[in-house]
Amino acid sequence: MAVYDLLAPHYDAVTGDSATEAAFIHDIVERRHPQAVTLLDLACGTGGITALLADAYQVSGLDISPGMLAVARAKLPGGTRLYLADMTSFRLDARFDVIVCAYQGLNHLLTLAAWQSSFDRACEHLNRGGLFVFDITTLSDLRQMASVPQIVQEFAGHYLVIRVRTTDGATFDWHIEVYELQPDGRYRLLTQTVRLRSFPLADIRQALHARFADVEMISVGGSADKEDEDRIWFACRKPA
Repeated sequence: MAVYDLLAPHYDAVTGDSATEAAFIHDIVERRHPQAVTLLDLACGTGGITALLADAYQVSGLDISPGMLAVARAKLPGGTRLYLADMTSFRLDARFDVIVCAYQGLNHLLTLAAWQSSFDRACEHLNRGGLFVFDITTLSDLRQMASVPQIVQEFAGHYLVIRVRTTDGATFDWHIEVYELQPDGRYRLLTQTVRLRSFPLADIRQALHARFADVEMISVGGSADKEDEDRIWFACRKPA
């Protein structure tokens, strides 16, 4: 799984405002589990979404990157629990009404077995009737990204360059370069390669239905053919 320690200082600037994402999650939870009080944010990163949901819920965060959690700590309310752990194997002495995983965190897991392990951990850490909400990027979207030579983004005087490549059409290497502007006007190069993968929606649904009582797929673009969507959200309820 990718560890974003090197890129943690720039992560928020690159991803932008998390308000839309947090509001979308809040709407799902309010519709599906309005009595929810406690919420765990898996792969919470720098806590952008976690912090925005802290007004509505008693939040906690979990991530595999110490650097990302350090950034999250600075923006979250005092006493917020942050766990340094792998989303496929975490064991916490706590249960939650809602567990969320945004920004395609599941796509960083490269086998279906790893996805299933994360589903198991989420189900185990939910209270009865609890809700698991997450999003994925689809195979169609990853293949589209790989067809583009590169993505270049300027932010606060720095530059981000991303090249997405695949050799098998299933696993995608994201070659990330950040040209970090220094006080003397020169640039320092930060590089990292992140691997992402997705799976057919039928396989994901089957794995979820084996663990959760109710599984809803939410299409962001409203396409009738969800396989062609860029992103898909899932809202899954633990049996009561």
